[in-house]
Amino acid sequence: MNAAVVVTGSEILSGRRQDLLIQPLTALLVSRGVSMNEIRVVGDDPAVLIETILELQARVEIIVVTGGLGLTPDDTTHAAVRTLQERAHAIRNPDLRNPVGSAPGVDLSFVSGARAVFFPGVPAEALAMFGEVADSLNGGASPTVEIAVFGLREAEIAGRLGDLAPLCGYLPRDMEVALIAPADREGEIRGILGEHALQGRDLNATVGALLRERGLSCAAAESCTGGLIAHLMTGLSGSSAYFLGSVVSYSNGVKSGVLGVPADLIARHGAVSREVARAMLLGVLRLTGADVAMATTGIAGPAGGTQAKPVGTVWIAAGSRESSVVREFRFPFDRERNKMIFAKTALFLLRACIRDSGIHRV
Repeated sequence: MNAAVVVTGSEILSGRRQDLLIQPLTALLVSRGVSMNEIRVVGDDPAVLIETILELQARVEIIVVTGGLGLTPDDTTHAAVRTLQERAHAIRNPDLRNPVGSAPGVDLSFVSGARAVFFPGVPAEALAMFGEVADSLNGGASPTVEIAVFGLREAEIAGRLGDLAPLCGYLPRDMEVALIAPADREGEIRGILGEHALQGRDLNATVGALLRERGLSCAAAESCTGGLIAHLMTGLSGSSAYFLGSVVSYSNGVKSGVLGVPADLIARHGAVSREVARAMLLGVLRLTGADVAMATTGIAGPAGGTQAKPVGTVWIAAGSRESSVVREFRFPFDRERNKMIFAKTALFLLRACIRDSGIHRV
C-alpha cells in the first residue's frame, strides 16, 4: 500500500510558518506498513488542491491532506471536496471525529480505489484525529505499540535497531522520541535500546510511576531549569503523592541563603560545578525532607558561556542522602531546548540512580 501527504498553506510556502505535520504523519504511515510515495506542499487555492488530488488518486492508494479545514463553508478544503464529489464522482464517507477540536475531518473514496482523508492544519487536532483512523488505512498491517525513548536521537535509535529500523516510525516529542514499533517486536526492541526505552508514555510518567512503586517522595533544586522540573512533574495528575516541591535557586544568594550552599564553595568552584550541584541536592533534601531529589546548575545560553564552561554545560545531581550521583553534560541547543534537555536529563539520572542503587522507603 502506498500513500502521499499533501500539506496546504500559503504561509508555509512563503516561509511565515513551519510545517509540524509532515514528519509525524509520515512516521505513523510507515509504521503501519504504508510506503510513502510523495509529499507536497500547496497554497490555499482550491483549484490547485483539486488538481493535486486528482493526479495523486490515480497513482496512490491513500492521500492524507492537512490544512484549510475549518467550520465555514468557504474554507479552501471544503470547496475542493465539493468539486471532487461533483467532478470525480468521489463518495463522501462519514466524517472523521475530531476528539480535541470542532472541525471534523473529511473522508473521500474515489472510483480508482484511492482514499483521501482531510484533517485540520492544527497539529494537535490533526495528529489526534489521524491516530484514530491510521489503523484503518492498512488493514493488513501488524498492530503497533508506542515506545517512549530518551537519550538517543532518531538516527541513533535506527542505528541500534538495524534491520528493525525500517519497520518503525520516529516522532520527536520535547527532547524524547516516540517510537512506533511492531507490537510483536516490542520485547526485542526494548532489549536493544536498554535503559533508553521507557516504561511509561514519557519520561515524566515513567519516573512518577517508579516513585510511586518505591514509595518515595521527591523534590528539586533548580537553577538553570528555572522551575521546569517542577512544572513537568506537577503536570501529572496525582503527582502530589510523591512530589513535595522545588526551590528555584537562580541566584547565588538563594543557593546560599535557602539551600545552605556555602558561599566560599561557590567562590572556589563557581556556581556551575560538581561541588555546587551536590550541595544544592543535599540542601533541598534537608529542607524538604524528601527521600530523593534532583539539582541542576548550568548555562542555558545564549550568553554566559566561557571556554571552560560553554553554553549548554550543566551539572546535575540526583539521588538520596546516602546514594547520589553528580554528572556533567554538554548540549548544543538554544536556550529553550537546553532548559528542557537539562530538566529531562535530571529525571533520567534520578530514574537510573533509584534503579541502580535500589533506593526505596524503609
